[in-house]
Amino acid sequence: MSVHSSHNVQAKDCCEDASSRTITAIRTLSLKDYLCPESRPQFLSEMRDSLMEIGTFYIKDHGVPTEVTDGAMKAIQDYFALPLEEKSKMHIRNSQHFRGYKLMGEEMTNNQIDHREQLQFAPEQTVESSFVPTTSRHWEGLHGPNQWPLDILALVPEFKSSVLQFMDQLEILSQHLMEAVALSLNLEATYFRELFGSSPYYRLKCAKYPSVEKADTIGCGAHKDTGFLTVLLQDMVGGLQGQDPVTGQWLDTCPVPETFIVTMGEAIEKLTGGLYHATVHRVLNNTSGQNRYSIPFFFDPSLSSKIPHRIPALASLRRSVSSTSSMSMSMSMPMSTSASSLTSLSDEESCSEDELDHMMDALKIHHGKDDALSSQDVEGWSNGDHIFETVQRCHPEVFSRWYGREL
Repeated sequence: MSVHSSHNVQAKDCCEDASSRTITAIRTLSLKDYLCPESRPQFLSEMRDSLMEIGTFYIKDHGVPTEVTDGAMKAIQDYFALPLEEKSKMHIRNSQHFRGYKLMGEEMTNNQIDHREQLQFAPEQTVESSFVPTTSRHWEGLHGPNQWPLDILALVPEFKSSVLQFMDQLEILSQHLMEAVALSLNLEATYFRELFGSSPYYRLKCAKYPSVEKADTIGCGAHKDTGFLTVLLQDMVGGLQGQDPVTGQWLDTCPVPETFIVTMGEAIEKLTGGLYHATVHRVLNNTSGQNRYSIPFFFDPSLSSKIPHRIPALASLRRSVSSTSSMSMSMSMPMSTSASSLTSLSDEESCSEDELDHMMDALKIHHGKDDALSSQDVEGWSNGDHIFETVQRCHPEVFSRWYGREL
């Protein structure tokens, strides 16, 4: 949960509107329930409630073998235990593709220095042969290989295979989850698959939060992830918190064995007009006496994708919006719309102004009225540009070395 929002996050006062509701726990959902036709409707209902309330849930029975998760965790622990001289051989500034190691204090979140070491990976790819940093589209430079220094592989023999196998498994899980998100919105199951294409772009960030004596710093400042979906593996130390978007209440996302934490990013929040939340989250400083390790996986569409500014088909939810205190929605599945039909929807197929206001009021969403589809809405935004802007902001040392001019 650590790709940074493009704006500073102001944490709400926990007393703000605190009488309106209290979320006492983050739900745990089972992927087995989604894969079973009989239990799928209940799974989608609980997922929908979770994403409307806070934007986060735990997923169990996820199909990723224990030996894969344990192998990935051990591999990154072994890597971070290496001498700094060895770890620095794969420093991120060595990679034109924004992959590699960052030392303690080399990154900031929400204007605060992160108290963690980091290691970043992405799909193992060949370099675009036609890419020229000063003339090509910048995001084409994100295609390429990860760093695998031979000295490090000699010291941690299972490092490369464990990381690649883990990313392969999380890509499969993420495809299932994005399909479920689509169905929970009354869209076709393939809606997001068509946006993601045959080569979704994902990033794996491995982080080590060393224990300190005093909690006078922050492990990672409050922020939202910028993309679509984050799947997080954490160890049993704890420290991650998510914020209730209505009350400002901070909720501990306590480690639960054999689960991942699933969180929506700002792209989903934007696409759904705020119906689904991108969770504001932070990592408290680690005073446990032992190191904390976490491995978030950020799953996004292919870099060449154009992403609509919102999903017009959400008009199909208007009959089932409820203003109950739990903000749950009892949805039939009357209407489906694929990504390929976005440009053919007319304005009449969107929610009316009154219906949209009712939906937003019921969910305590207060955005400006923007019901009509503009030409910019239809054209959408470049996912490649969006991803590059995010990584360039987080890793300016890579940009200054390899790209040579300001965006």
